[in-house]
Amino acid sequence: MHSENRLKAFNQVRKGVKQIITDIRRHQFPRDLHGSSLETVMNIIIAQQEIFKGAKHAFMWKPKLRIPDIYENRQNQLDFAEMLDQVINAKQEVKMLLAVNNLAEKKIKGLGPAVANILYFLEPTIFCPFNTSIVRGYNDLTHSKIRLGKWNDYFKLRDGIIELNEAGGLFSKDLGAVSAFLFDIGKLNYIIPETSEAYIQITESHTMKKLKSAEKTTELKSLHYKVQLLLADIGNSIGYQSWIASNDHNRTVNGKRLGDYSLPSLPKTMTQLPPTLQETVRLIDVIWFTKSGEPIATFEVEKSTSIMSGMNRMDDLYEINKGDMMLYIVSPDKREQEVKAQFNRPHYMHNHNLHDHIRYILFADLIKSYQSLKLFGHDYAILGPISHFPDGTIADQR
Repeated sequence: MHSENRLKAFNQVRKGVKQIITDIRRHQFPRDLHGSSLETVMNIIIAQQEIFKGAKHAFMWKPKLRIPDIYENRQNQLDFAEMLDQVINAKQEVKMLLAVNNLAEKKIKGLGPAVANILYFLEPTIFCPFNTSIVRGYNDLTHSKIRLGKWNDYFKLRDGIIELNEAGGLFSKDLGAVSAFLFDIGKLNYIIPETSEAYIQITESHTMKKLKSAEKTTELKSLHYKVQLLLADIGNSIGYQSWIASNDHNRTVNGKRLGDYSLPSLPKTMTQLPPTLQETVRLIDVIWFTKSGEPIATFEVEKSTSIMSGMNRMDDLYEINKGDMMLYIVSPDKREQEVKAQFNRPHYMHNHNLHDHIRYILFADLIKSYQSLKLFGHDYAILGPISHFPDGTIADQR
């Protein structure tokens, strides 16, 4: 394929995928491939090299089998769009792979690794094409047992293709070239020597191990954002104005943007603070402000990071805004003893005024309290189960 035409095809696919995402999110995605933005993308893809000739078939609606189930199931559509969006916008390979693995775990009927033919045109050095001939050629060359239709097998295939490509050094980093070679093997255009097993060996796939590690990290970060959202929602529900750390405004939790639960900027009362302190305040996880702009409660969520760093950020604000403001460390239940140890440091034990204004909340207590909140009727039951809130400290000072 001519390089100029090839580059044009990649740009067209990227533009088309963005349209797929928009159509799905705007409820404008049809109940069939015909006439859809997805069909437009697939038409561009199948017009390229021979290895993509049958790529469109996997996305054709098969009414008797009700597959692929992205035409009738709204949630499946949204999951598909979310994966595409994350792959387009992610900067790191592992985040792209996580997005694909998240879709794989949805087990959407009929939506298998054929999606990789789209992904290849989005990130050709990270995703390889996928079809019957490529799999057959790979298995013949490496004596593997990759199966069609299984995402886990696709990840193994991808790892193996990258390894082959790097070891041989004959093809570009674009995985289309080595995939085309495997396609030709699968089509019997090349004959593999019977002795190939002696010098072509593939190590164990590493992507799933990498993803498990990344998922653990992502889960911890997600928990942090969920607690921030919960705290902000509580504050807004009981009459305060919540602030969420400025660098987290564009984070999302279950499709909800954290910035939508936060003041867009700090109250004017905070602009009177020294610039360095203003920057510190902007990064406090959650702050509840009164309607007059006075901070009434600050929260630092410490799921795994240093408890001391969060306490220091709140200390700095407290030293200038002494009074009724309360400081809260919000932590997992398993860190309770660790939190107590920090509270017993001389800085807090000997500063009685500060000591009386700092408390901690455990995740379990916070979740129970959140569940008890009645959003209609100014119900303060939210404070009841949280034993570390002093009675009335927050509710009586709105």
